[in-house]
Amino acid sequence: MRVLFLVFVLAAQQPAWAAAATAAAPENGAEACEETSMLQVKALQNETKTAPPLPKSQRSEQSSLSWDRVLNVFKSQARLWNLDRRHLVKLSEEQRPSFSETDAVTDASHDQYEIEWLTMIPCIVIGVAITAFLVTFAFQNLQGEAAKPVEAIEEVKGMTEMQMLFNMVQNIVGEGMLSLPAGIAGGTGLFAGSLIAFFFCSLMGYTFSIMGRTCHATGEKTHKDCGQKVMGPKMAQTMAIILMLKTIFTCLTYAIVIGESFSRILAAFGVQGLFSTSQAVLIGISLCILLPLCLQRDLSILSYTSMIGICGQVWVVLFMQIRYMDKSYTPGGIYYEQIEVRDRPSFGDGGVLYWKTSAATFVLLGSLSTAFIAHYNAPKFYSQLRDATPARFNRVVAGAFGFSMVIYFWIMSVGYLTFGKAAEGLILNNYSEHDPLATSARIAIGFAVTFGFPFGFTGLRDSTMSVFEMGSDKFVPVTLTLLTFITTMGCFFHDLGLANSLGGAVFGALITLIFPGLLCWCAGTTPGITEFSPFESKYVAFLVIALGVSLLVFGSVLVVITRYFPEVIHGH
Repeated sequence: MRVLFLVFVLAAQQPAWAAAATAAAPENGAEACEETSMLQVKALQNETKTAPPLPKSQRSEQSSLSWDRVLNVFKSQARLWNLDRRHLVKLSEEQRPSFSETDAVTDASHDQYEIEWLTMIPCIVIGVAITAFLVTFAFQNLQGEAAKPVEAIEEVKGMTEMQMLFNMVQNIVGEGMLSLPAGIAGGTGLFAGSLIAFFFCSLMGYTFSIMGRTCHATGEKTHKDCGQKVMGPKMAQTMAIILMLKTIFTCLTYAIVIGESFSRILAAFGVQGLFSTSQAVLIGISLCILLPLCLQRDLSILSYTSMIGICGQVWVVLFMQIRYMDKSYTPGGIYYEQIEVRDRPSFGDGGVLYWKTSAATFVLLGSLSTAFIAHYNAPKFYSQLRDATPARFNRVVAGAFGFSMVIYFWIMSVGYLTFGKAAEGLILNNYSEHDPLATSARIAIGFAVTFGFPFGFTGLRDSTMSVFEMGSDKFVPVTLTLLTFITTMGCFFHDLGLANSLGGAVFGALITLIFPGLLCWCAGTTPGITEFSPFESKYVAFLVIALGVSLLVFGSVLVVITRYFPEVIHGH
């Protein structure tokens, strides 16, 4: 209303108002700005009451000047209102109000709260989505059990769409999400990083869908069987071996993280001695939790633990949102002095970065290229989806990858906006050990990783049985053998080093892009298969394969450079 009043009054009054409207802008401080603006408005109001209207012949001469006067006063008033708000667009240096030296630290930290409102969007979306998921999940299970006799319930196999969504999200999102803020802090703008994440989310979701559609078109349930039907036995066996190697590294990484995480948690609660070591913890968790979960043939059983794991992941980011908004880790905050200097918030002279890219952007690119990998279980998910059709499968894939994308954007935003360039590779390490919410977050991510292990193990077991052509009667012996092997290796290794990083880059590109592209390409030329259009099976498939080859080469080179020549990336 104040703006409308100014526009209405200025457009019809005498030229004498120009003196008041074009008064010199205040040079420093909010008080001078406010005083000048109020004097301008008061002068305009007085002129409105006393000045006679202009002659009709002079109105056209003053029309252009009226808009200038409107703009000048509007700018002055808007500048006054801007002092109490933080916008995405920064004030120029001459427009900035002056601050005393004691306010320098506070002024420097203002930038990280300019888009505080933006971090609330994924928070609200995730909250609404989880509520809807839980209600639908409960309704579907209760309705399904009530509609069938008791003896029939035990024979039901497969997942509902909601159960599959929980499992897929749990399979996609893991502890790797905690490294994403560091990818932004390395020298990539927050919005630029978000666009990169959106690109990979869309691309990986599409190739995941290709795997399910190939299963539908061929009627098969594994990568090897699908490949054998459209590409021949040699390529099919190659796919199975690559999947087996990739999932070995995946399960070993999970095992190491589980042992280390719960060992640190026990130490935080004062537990010492043999039973608090990472080896003893891993063995105990493998026997008591992992073994029962890995022995489940039906993935619908895992949907309940997946739901718990997802809630744990969401709690981690929600905790970070709380600490970002209550400013506990900013100068003067309750935990600021309790963390090491290198972990304290630091944004440099440039403040928060939104669109910047640099050589360090390639590190984030490499991380996001493997952040959506769950493709080794795509045939398993499709084959166990109840009443499976490509349309139903695609609907779940879109929901799961979209949900994962929101979590990634959320944690990138709050992690980076809280600590800036000081964000560590494992963002929870930035938080004080005396922060009770941080301790709860560490426990939550520990359980989330534990409940994600069975999905990596499912991919390992299925690919191993495919490579060695074992029947379903070998399910239990293979499970026990592989779990023993992974647990033993996890007790001896604490870092898989270059082999894991390089293998992840190479195998990840093969599994997520090259293999789906080849299946789409070959399925389009296989007689009797009409799932893929000629355009998709030729041009789109070729583009996916080309992206996969590029990512394989790029990822491998990046791993070597990061490992042996980090100064190329970080510039020092």
